[in-house]
Amino acid sequence: MLLPLAVLLQTQSATVAPRPELMHPNGRVPRAAIAVPTVTPPRIDGKLDDAAWAAANPERGFRRDSPSDGKPATQDTEVRVLFDRDALYVAARLYDDRPDLISRRLNRRDSFSSFNDIFFVILDPHHDHQTQVIFGVTAAGERRDAIRTGDGQRELDIGWDPVWEAATSIDSLGWVAEMRIPFSQLRFSSAPEQVWGVQFRRDNVRAAEAVDWEWSPATEPGVVSKYGHLLGLANIPAPRRIELLPYLSSQARLTQGIPPGNPFDDGSVTSATAGVDLKYGISTAFTLNATINPDFGQVEADPSVVNLTAFETFFEERRPFFVEGADLFSFSGTFGSDRFFYSRRVGRAPSVSAAGRAPFVDQPSSTAILGAAKLSGRSSSGWSIGVLNAVTRAEYARTAELTSSGAQIERVPIEPLSNYTVARVRRDLNRGTSGFGFIVTGVQRDADSVSFNLLRGSAVVGGADFFHRWQRNTFQLSGNLGVSRVNGSAAAIAATQLASARYFQRPDQDYVGFDPTRTSLSGFTGQIQLDKVGGDWTYSIGANASSPGFEINDAGFQIDADRIRLAGFVNRTWTRPTRLTRRANLGLRVNQFVNFGGEGPGPAIDIVSGLSLHSLSSVSLSAGYQLSGQDDRATRGGPLVRSPGKVNASVLYSLDSRRTVSGRVRAQWSAADDGTNTFLGEVRAAVQTRRGHSLSLTPVYTRQSYRAFYTGSYADPTATETFGRRYVFAPFEQQGLGIQTRLEFYFTPALSLQLYAEPFVASASFASPERLLRARSGDFAAYGIGTSTLTRDAAAGTLTVDADGAGPAPAFTYADPSFSIRSLRSNVVLRWEYRPGSTLFLVWNQARANLDRDPRFRALRDLGNIFGDDMRNVLLVKGNYYFSL
Repeated sequence: MLLPLAVLLQTQSATVAPRPELMHPNGRVPRAAIAVPTVTPPRIDGKLDDAAWAAANPERGFRRDSPSDGKPATQDTEVRVLFDRDALYVAARLYDDRPDLISRRLNRRDSFSSFNDIFFVILDPHHDHQTQVIFGVTAAGERRDAIRTGDGQRELDIGWDPVWEAATSIDSLGWVAEMRIPFSQLRFSSAPEQVWGVQFRRDNVRAAEAVDWEWSPATEPGVVSKYGHLLGLANIPAPRRIELLPYLSSQARLTQGIPPGNPFDDGSVTSATAGVDLKYGISTAFTLNATINPDFGQVEADPSVVNLTAFETFFEERRPFFVEGADLFSFSGTFGSDRFFYSRRVGRAPSVSAAGRAPFVDQPSSTAILGAAKLSGRSSSGWSIGVLNAVTRAEYARTAELTSSGAQIERVPIEPLSNYTVARVRRDLNRGTSGFGFIVTGVQRDADSVSFNLLRGSAVVGGADFFHRWQRNTFQLSGNLGVSRVNGSAAAIAATQLASARYFQRPDQDYVGFDPTRTSLSGFTGQIQLDKVGGDWTYSIGANASSPGFEINDAGFQIDADRIRLAGFVNRTWTRPTRLTRRANLGLRVNQFVNFGGEGPGPAIDIVSGLSLHSLSSVSLSAGYQLSGQDDRATRGGPLVRSPGKVNASVLYSLDSRRTVSGRVRAQWSAADDGTNTFLGEVRAAVQTRRGHSLSLTPVYTRQSYRAFYTGSYADPTATETFGRRYVFAPFEQQGLGIQTRLEFYFTPALSLQLYAEPFVASASFASPERLLRARSGDFAAYGIGTSTLTRDAAAGTLTVDADGAGPAPAFTYADPSFSIRSLRSNVVLRWEYRPGSTLFLVWNQARANLDRDPRFRALRDLGNIFGDDMRNVLLVKGNYYFSL
């Protein structure tokens, strides 16, 4: 039966669907491409001289995605598809009447943000209308690969790095791309006869044009559900899918300024380590990834930040094991600000610091991951499953006191043995128009020791979510519900109640209470949202709530609890080019949140717009206003304070990235009615050669000026208007300048040299302190005026304040918080993929830092002085070797 069907498929029209159930959700008949079996596979050399290609059917008829949505492509494209027992083969002849102008810049693998002439093959092997498996190659031979799920709605996963081949060449007709995609790198059903979703796409840089083989209107919702069909695949044997990637790494750490006599570090420390990554295809649909003693020495450093708020800074995940497949574990609440799983928790910095316990301290900067395993995949019935488990080592710092008999060395526990688990299940129904899912995360710590009295011993979070689309995917209703429970000592749960996400100790609320004897805390979150995602007009309206006891920071990322939010957004998009623009949009956003006591800042309204110009420059503009209200976080556990009304505006102008010299300018500004104002300015300049070498400089300047910024509080029975405590604030100004620098050389698609450096300077200057006069107000009185006193001790770096001088109110002494800082973080990475899947890294990391109590902002002087500060260098050599069994 299979052979006659294959013959029938090759003879039928490319616009006829073989079965009614394979129709697009929008009602259109999909195009069909035929994969032709071959006995002799073609050589992947960027040429079309293999006889096998002559037997394949050419696919043409590409139409524009942008600009002039739907019009025929200005340059013709032909695509052919073959397969054998091991791989899928795709060849594209990309015609161009000016082959001398074809963009052939080299970039690093997966540089999706860079403009280049590129050809994409995008597969949906399960044909579930939910999964994009993306393979792309540029005219210069640079590969791009990624996965996206959710009918193209979720985040692009560029951490997925399959082992596949591609080659290109440029000739008088244009350029040619050839690909070999092993079936071992894909997940698909075990059916003897396969039907896959497929899309072919071409980006033509010179014409500023993106064209699709299976075109659909830009305003029509859905992505993968509108792909064409790849037919003819039959009798594909289940591939062997065992991949091993062992590595060896050696590093030397060279540090300046080490105090004499340090028994742990004389300025030169060497080490070596080894580990292995494993991929095992349990079935054609599910894969087990495991890593033992992973090393991430080649990963780019986090940017420098100065965070004076009570809330944690969010950093992106860059470690390959956790980046790959991250989308499968995504589950966000509160309009995306909370993450139920934040992989940076695994291997984080130790929770306890031994600094100051002895003259000499040797403490690891991160917690070692003993091992981690991840099971992920998608069944043919529509179940997506992801399970991750990781174990981190108990960490110890070493401290030393020098005595007449030698160094007295102690081991100090700073992080307990911990286990992290996350399980995510999603089920798609009705060809991806509906679905539901569940997530469970769990953290277990060996936190019984008194050293870890403030760490929670266990944390469990569960959640369920759903979505439903109708009217040809134009409308969507989605929602989620989550619950949490944390357990630990009374001290640990007390710290949880007092944390900045909730502040149970607030004296002017009566809906929660601080209980120092509790050993557990529970909470919930929920969200409901209605979206119109198709057509020129789109909108969204939603509501969510997170109870005061909701806590997910053991395995996730959360800033706020005790919140009820309402938000709405409406947007108009113009896709038809005009005399001035290629594309434009204009939107209106409103939102409001309050705590469970009904208090919060006033509602906010923002207007946002974007213009894409014919020059391929773009402009984004926004402006907004927020009414005054009440702030329940400003006093960090104290009473409400007036939240001022404020206006804000921003502009982003980006130049055509195709040009040798390009860049962008960004500015953000806000001003409040109490005098608080902020400003951020960014300028990015990039130079890239035709060969692909590039240099980019991105100076970012920030300035924040607060009328009143919290500096501390103390008990004062005479402060009856503020519930028996004085809340100390001060006018505050913070400035910062960072210059992100990237220099990249691409010698071949497999050999590159990349430099990243960010010199950074910042200052924080606090003026004379003031006290909050009464709750719910924005009224302050300065210390040192009238009967109040203010005393500065420059030698000790402290301030002493007293609200009534010789009166009954107590005095309060605290450290002057003003400071300036300068730092440099940089790394240089030479990367050579010496054979498919096997890579050698040579890495040089350098860090410098200096903290000064002088708060004056002297950017140019401090930037110059960075290179006089003591530096810490790490030289690393790492190599891995790919095995496929």
